Amino acid sequence: MERISLKQVETSERFYRVPKALLLNPFYKCLKPEAKLAYSLLRNRFNLSISNEWIDSKGDVYLYYPNEKLAHDLNVGKDKVIRIKKELHEYGLLEE
Repeated sequence: MERISLKQVETSERFYRVPKALLLNPFYKCLKPEAKLAYSLLRNRFNLSISNEWIDSKGDVYLYYPNEKLAHDLNVGKDKVIRIKKELHEYGLLEE
């Protein structure tokens, strides 16, 4: 059995998870695809938040994802990120 190198791990396929509710629940039917993708990227950051102990006094996890970084990751402009985040907020998926 061959050992797996760091390079293999770094270049192997990794995935973002999209909650089925975003695709199947009629409530989210009109949520734009880029907002669903942004939610998946944001949701993925919870792992980093937990490892950094970014948890408030109520036990709620918060995350740090600058608009510039999200814009870069989605390949959109900063104004588009603001619109996406507003849409996520309207659907109760993001609180700032």
